[in-house]
Amino acid sequence: MLAPDDPFLSLFKETFDFNYDASITHRPRRNPDEVRALVPDSPPLNFHDRHIGSNLVLKQLVYIPSLAHGLSKLCDKMIEEFLGNGYKFHGEDFDLDYDDGVIFQDSEAVSNYYKFNVGRNCHQFASKILLHPHCGSWSSLFAMIHKTHTPFLTEAWLESRGTTDMGDLWFGNTECEEKLKLSINQSTHDKLLDIRRKHPRLAIWNFFAMTDIAIGLLRNHVNSEAGFIWDNCRTLGFETKSYSTLPLDAAKLVAQLVPELKAKRTRIDKSSAASNGSPKTLAKVAKFIEPSKTSKRQRRYRLEFRHLLQHAWAKAVENDATFIILNCGRYERIGIRHRASQTLYLSGLIDTVNIQDPRYRKLHVALNMAIVQDVLQRHDLSTMAGTKRPAEEADVEESLPPAKRRKTMISLPKDEPKHSEIMREIGPRMIALVNLKYGPFCSPTPASFIRIGPSCAPIFQPELLPMQKLKRKYLAHEYFTLVLDEPRGEGSTGIVHPAALEAQVKLPSGEVSTMKSSNLVLKLAFSNQQQKRLRHEFDVYSHLARKQVKGVIPVHGLFRESDSGVLGLLMDNGGQNLRQREMERTGEEVPAQVTLSEAERAAFTAIFKGIHKARVRHQDVRADNLLVNPTTGEVFVIDFDRADIAGAFYPNYDIEMQCLQNIFDKKYELMNYDYYR
Repeated sequence: MLAPDDPFLSLFKETFDFNYDASITHRPRRNPDEVRALVPDSPPLNFHDRHIGSNLVLKQLVYIPSLAHGLSKLCDKMIEEFLGNGYKFHGEDFDLDYDDGVIFQDSEAVSNYYKFNVGRNCHQFASKILLHPHCGSWSSLFAMIHKTHTPFLTEAWLESRGTTDMGDLWFGNTECEEKLKLSINQSTHDKLLDIRRKHPRLAIWNFFAMTDIAIGLLRNHVNSEAGFIWDNCRTLGFETKSYSTLPLDAAKLVAQLVPELKAKRTRIDKSSAASNGSPKTLAKVAKFIEPSKTSKRQRRYRLEFRHLLQHAWAKAVENDATFIILNCGRYERIGIRHRASQTLYLSGLIDTVNIQDPRYRKLHVALNMAIVQDVLQRHDLSTMAGTKRPAEEADVEESLPPAKRRKTMISLPKDEPKHSEIMREIGPRMIALVNLKYGPFCSPTPASFIRIGPSCAPIFQPELLPMQKLKRKYLAHEYFTLVLDEPRGEGSTGIVHPAALEAQVKLPSGEVSTMKSSNLVLKLAFSNQQQKRLRHEFDVYSHLARKQVKGVIPVHGLFRESDSGVLGLLMDNGGQNLRQREMERTGEEVPAQVTLSEAERAAFTAIFKGIHKARVRHQDVRADNLLVNPTTGEVFVIDFDRADIAGAFYPNYDIEMQCLQNIFDKKYELMNYDYYR
């Protein structure tokens, strides 16, 4: 491709001729716990992986042995066009430093080896050829980010550089970065920022520890075509079909890589541009529902390839990504997500050490160019389709049992019932069915959350409400449903979702009414550490409830999800925290200090005196944990995961009250509080 006298030729050949070192080996750390963690003891599916809308889940798996060669041809074509247009590669700041480490102790080591030996140079080529061919700098408009979840699994993704909040691409201060900044026109700048907002992760990499299990899973799945079994929550009697419009495929690019798509045209709806609205849904609810139950038989989990695929596919759906890469160091498969047919086209087995045509790094230069070209094409298509998009029809929803299976339904007045009525109804109920409904999430079946902690609502105090025995089946008036909206915050104890509640109430007349509330939140805890802290937080809330301390957010129970073991703490939505309110008031991104009225100061002071009288230290007094209801003006204190309950001793609460006073006086500093945590 390059002329024999091209000064970049030697670097070009060195780049494209690279394969993994033949001496790579897996040698785990000696720590027994880390060695055990290399063998997953549960499915690698997180809570959200089971809640993707039914029209977005993976339905079919098709193997394309020619995918690597197709990518290689695409690479040759793009480079020839680049050179044919008079552009040149410059070697001044092109860096081919290698990471010599060839011992893969875990998934993070596999990921790092790829990042330093392959990934960085590959997205540099994609950035230069597709976005700034006239710029001599090898600085990239993309970055590869890695996140290690377990010794077995590290996730990585390609993202465009920039911050949507600041409205700008990120550039360093080096001379090369300055060249790149000057070479980007406003149109490209705005396009990349829009892409970052819509597609936070442009492609999904899952790196696995180079164990015999991972190698075997990647090598042994060679069926040419197969239906895919998608894991949903196991609740019976409640199903939801999603009918939202599908995001677009970059049809021209995908057809170049998937031969069978050249011969058939996938039907595209007139309004098939990506939708930011809620999906249209149709729910079917039987007379009885059966919550899923945790199996009492503790059989050892055997890792399944389909679980790896489902997790990767779900991440691709969340970010509307097309390319999925599964890599265990020694072997790899590349997948293409086809949205219209809900199909994953998966490459033949890629041998990172011995692959010849193309060599491994050339394959990934091609892959990165395909990733960037794909997202650019889809961005242009969605922009064009968005200008022609017709008005969407109203959502179709049916969340009640069929008429022939239920008694006459009546509705309560349009105004929400008194909060005490809702607390009284849901307090004794043992089952909460949880659905996600935002973005790509529209739960095909709800998650069964089983109550493991009683309601702490004021109407049941000072004695806690006794817990009922679990049953196999439940009628509509014996459980309640929660629909979770997009998370509004993530902290050390998990993720907080706004929750809309619906509960059927059986009246003395035999009629059934529907009770609704949108004034709740569900805090979800996933890891062992998060769950330990959430259980502790619930214990503190229970103690404060028995002491009838006012101003502490009402909590309606602790729940455990049967399929994944996720814990959920259901509580009232107390309103905005002081920092959020200050952000809206001043426009500051992260205000250091906040403003309160005299009445609010007095109210918070009274609450903390009540907390201390109950012999509890909060130990996390910050503006983020002080809430004000913008409608009623009520104030609440939240987040007791760091709190402690005094035993025989009577602790000093002066420091805590001083921290509160510092917030009032706009003198709060975190360092004032750290030393006694």
